[in-house]
Amino acid sequence: MRDYESGKWGFTLVWGLRGSVFPWALAMAVPNAILTFIVAYIMEVEDNFEPDPDTTKLVVSILATYSSVMMFILTFRSDIAYDRWWEGGTLLQKTRGEWFNAYSSLIAFSSAKPELDAKVEEFHHLLARCMSLLFCCALQQVSPSRERPFEIIDARGIEKASLKFLDSTTDKVEVIIQWIQRSIVLHMSTGVLPIAPPVLSRAFQEMSRGIVNLQNARKIADFPFPFPYAQASILMLLIHWSLVPILCSMLLTKVMAAMTSFFVIFFLWCINFIALQLESPFGGEPNDLPMEQMQRDWNQSLGTLLAKRAQRPPDFAFIPDMHRRLNIAMSDGGQSAGVGRLSVLSRSEEADRMAEMAAAFAAHEQEEKRKPVTDPVALAESK
Repeated sequence: MRDYESGKWGFTLVWGLRGSVFPWALAMAVPNAILTFIVAYIMEVEDNFEPDPDTTKLVVSILATYSSVMMFILTFRSDIAYDRWWEGGTLLQKTRGEWFNAYSSLIAFSSAKPELDAKVEEFHHLLARCMSLLFCCALQQVSPSRERPFEIIDARGIEKASLKFLDSTTDKVEVIIQWIQRSIVLHMSTGVLPIAPPVLSRAFQEMSRGIVNLQNARKIADFPFPFPYAQASILMLLIHWSLVPILCSMLLTKVMAAMTSFFVIFFLWCINFIALQLESPFGGEPNDLPMEQMQRDWNQSLGTLLAKRAQRPPDFAFIPDMHRRLNIAMSDGGQSAGVGRLSVLSRSEEADRMAEMAAAFAAHEQEEKRKPVTDPVALAESK
């Protein structure tokens, strides 16, 4: 996907070539302007062509009517193309969100018993690799090429016979979802997932909502823009391209005719090429959706939740006098200019209170350090 910064005024966008439709539109506009100049020159020099007012009015009417119809059809197609592009990106993000919620829930539902640590970690890593494969296969399903490569978490350790079966089937997403759901059921009986079935069903629901969103995205990939519309629009564009040199030459001088034809053809074909770029959003062109980056971000998110610190909520040293005040701080660690307080104190009282809170906080930390470590995750980290 083409990333860019428009700046304050946006003028720098004019010179961008990567992902631009300007070169293609220029390839149509420049020859048309040259042809218009030649036709106008022939009419002015050789034939001394001078149309009468009625002919001029007719030509203007034909050109205006045809251009208006052309603009309507192209704008309609461009709007449909943008809707397909935006809807495709939205559905992929919804799919990612649902499946990540399911993954996060399964990580959170896992047992915290020390004797099951090895089984829990094995389940987590299998789940992460299946999820990575799942999103990769989902992106391949909507891509023009089903063999399009994406980055995945190393699948070594997964049974080779299962991977071979997955490679041979055309329903890869469905198979991986079945693997994940069956693994959940099996690990409920081993104690790895000691959660009540009604609560655990949340993960199944999120997996199912994710594949529903994926099927809606496949609708965009599998159903192209209707052929009659595409055929009629390109034919009208070609007829318009052929008529503009003649009609402009009948109305304007050769220089003005060439300039007019250039700008008319240039912008009409820009709209056409924009529609062609956007109506199939799952390819690898600069204006297509950033699917490779989406897969990399997905793998990064999966790996983040495998960290022990991500699986254990942080400790909180609650000091009533300090925390009940609900002071406001900036996200970068600074102090907010509009700090809210629940009580109004003088500066000396405020200083005394802050000193008391600092002493209480230091005492609390010393007390925490003297406590024995009982949390299994913290014990594993200390080892």
